[in-house]
Amino acid sequence: MRKATVVVSTVLLTATACGSGTPDASSTVAERFYQAIQAKDGGTACSLLAPKTAQEVEESGQASCDTAILDEDIPDGGTVTDLHQYGGQAQVRLRGDTAFLAEFDDGWKIVAAACTPQGEQPYDCKLKG
Repeated sequence: MRKATVVVSTVLLTATACGSGTPDASSTVAERFYQAIQAKDGGTACSLLAPKTAQEVEESGQASCDTAILDEDIPDGGTVTDLHQYGGQAQVRLRGDTAFLAEFDDGWKIVAAACTPQGEQPYDCKLKG
C-alpha cells in the first residue's frame, strides 16, 4: 500500500458549499463510501471511487478493486462534521477521517481517503488516485 500526498488548494479549504451540485451530495457519497468499507462491501465502495483511484487500488493491491479496497487501512469515517466545496471539488471531514472528492459526469466520486492533516503541509492520504 503506497501513501500519497494530496495537494489541496487554499481555495478548496476556504470555500464552503459554493459550487455545482447540491452541497450535501458530496458528503452523502463520502458517508456511503465509509459505510460500505465498514460493511465489507468492496463493490459499493469501489463504485464510489474516481476511476484513477480505483485503478490505483487495483494496482497496489494486485487484485480487483472490490477485493483490494478491503485490504486498505481505511478508518471508520463516521458522520460528516465539515464540508468545504468549491466547484467540482470537495473536502469532507468526518468524525474519523477526511476525504477528497471530485464531481464527474456520473456524480461525486472519492479521489482520496484515509487522509491525515500534516499541519501546514498537504494532507497525507493512504488511498489516492
